[in-house]
Amino acid sequence: MSLPQVVVLDTRGAHDKATFLEACARSLDFPSYFGHNWDALADSLGDFAADKAPVLVVWTGFSDLDADVRDTAVEIMTERFVDGADLLIVDDVVAPPQPDYALDHVQVAIPEGAEDTAREFWVGVVGLSETPKPLALAQRGGVWLTGEALNLHLGVQRDFRPATQAHPAIMVRDYDTLMARLRAAGHDVTPAGDLPDTRRFHTHDPFGNRIEFIAF
Repeated sequence: MSLPQVVVLDTRGAHDKATFLEACARSLDFPSYFGHNWDALADSLGDFAADKAPVLVVWTGFSDLDADVRDTAVEIMTERFVDGADLLIVDDVVAPPQPDYALDHVQVAIPEGAEDTAREFWVGVVGLSETPKPLALAQRGGVWLTGEALNLHLGVQRDFRPATQAHPAIMVRDYDTLMARLRAAGHDVTPAGDLPDTRRFHTHDPFGNRIEFIAF
């Protein structure tokens, strides 16, 4: 049995019949000839259910509607959503609040002209992907890298000195494989067992910067 696709019927801010029907047409992608009346809604919902089945319609904004509009809409949907279509009424859908702070990226310094060596380590061994730098910044050199939930910027520093204490700590899913790849490529790997229930190790990039990897 296939899982139903989920379609959101968003009628937030609609109160009367006209604004409700407009919201239905927009959310459920009714055809341009939709008649914007109750009979047209019944016909379009029947076609929608037949075309999309199996489908789950999540209706938000239910409580914004005038009582008579709400009652008529529920009656029509109950009649039309019979085979292969289900209705879930969610009175309020609230987007999660954005945090006050979040980390956009981490920057690690590299020497001038060392971009290719950095790529060999971060892309070839660690497995990150390179993303193009904006044109306005590309002339400065360096490399921008991304992972599934990671933005790492390698910035050129003229008077480069490796960071032997301050370091990024990067969480990785395939922890053991990464450790093996680093060792095979000749990089030092020093496991740390001082934190309970945490698997982590330290290594260094080709320029001596300290890097920590932690298992998810």
